Amino acid sequence: MMSKRTIIILSVIVSVFLVLASIGIWLERQIFDEERFKTTAVDVIKTGQVREAIADEIIIIVTGDFPELNNLATEFVQPTLAELLNSNFVSAAVEEVAGEIQVALTSSEPQAVAIDISGITGPLKTAVGFIPNLSSEVENAVKDLPASIELIEKGGIPSIFSIGLIMMWLGRLTGISALVIFGIMVWKAIANRQSQILRTLGIYVSVGAAVFLVLIWAFSSPILSTIGSGNIRVIVSSIFEAFIGILINQTWAIFAGGLVIIGTSYLLRLWREDAALEVTKDKEEEIKEAA
Repeated sequence: MMSKRTIIILSVIVSVFLVLASIGIWLERQIFDEERFKTTAVDVIKTGQVREAIADEIIIIVTGDFPELNNLATEFVQPTLAELLNSNFVSAAVEEVAGEIQVALTSSEPQAVAIDISGITGPLKTAVGFIPNLSSEVENAVKDLPASIELIEKGGIPSIFSIGLIMMWLGRLTGISALVIFGIMVWKAIANRQSQILRTLGIYVSVGAAVFLVLIWAFSSPILSTIGSGNIRVIVSSIFEAFIGILINQTWAIFAGGLVIIGTSYLLRLWREDAALEVTKDKEEEIKEAA
C-alpha cells in the first residue's frame, strides 16, 4: 500500500513533469521544426489582418521619403498588395518570410526578416509609366524600388535558442520520467485496489494544467509588450498567438486527461466494492455450508 504522503509527492511530480514535457514537445514539434512552423505561420500571414499589416509596412518602408508616393500607394496599391500576399503569385515570398521568422526565433544570433517584393515592384515599375501627371521624382523613386526589403530589423524578434534547447531536452527527460511514475502508480492502484492513488493523481494533474494555463495567459501580454509596435506588432503577435494557441490546446488535453484519471478512480472504487461484496458472499456461503 502506498502512503498518502507518497501518493501526493508522486502526483505533484507527475503533474509538473507533464507540463514540462508538453512545453518540450511543443518547442520541438512546432517552433524548432521548420516545416511545421512554416505551415502554421503561413496560415497566419495569409489572414486579412496580417496581410494588410505587411502591405502597410512595405509601403511605409518603400515610400518613406516620398509623401506623394506614399499617399498614392496607400490609396491604390495597398489593397491590391494585401490581396497579392494571399495569392500563389507571391506564395514563395510568404513562405520565405515564415522561414526567416523561424530562423530569427531559433537562431543563436539575432536575425533580420526580409521579404522579396520583386513580384510586386516589377509590375509597379511597368505601371508607373501609364500614370498621368506623375512627377519625375516619384517616377524615378518607383524605378529605384528594391527587389527585397527588411520587414523586421535584426533583434526585432527575440531568440529562444538557448532556453529552447534546454527545454526540449528537459521535456524529453521529464516526459519519460512522468510516464514511468504514472505507470507505477497505476499498477499500484490496480494491484492494491487503491482508488485513492488514481483520484489524487488525477486531481493534481488537472490542477497543474489549470495553473499552467493561468500562467500562459498571465505572461502572454508582458511578452507581447516587448515586440515592437504598429504593423510589426500585428504581424509578430498574430504568429505568437497562433503558436501559443497550440500550447494551450496541449495543456487542455492534459487537464482533460486528469479528469479521465479521476473518473477511472471511481470505476476502480466500484470494482473494489464489487470484489469485496463477492468475497462477503463467498464467506456467507461457506458459513451456510459449514452449518
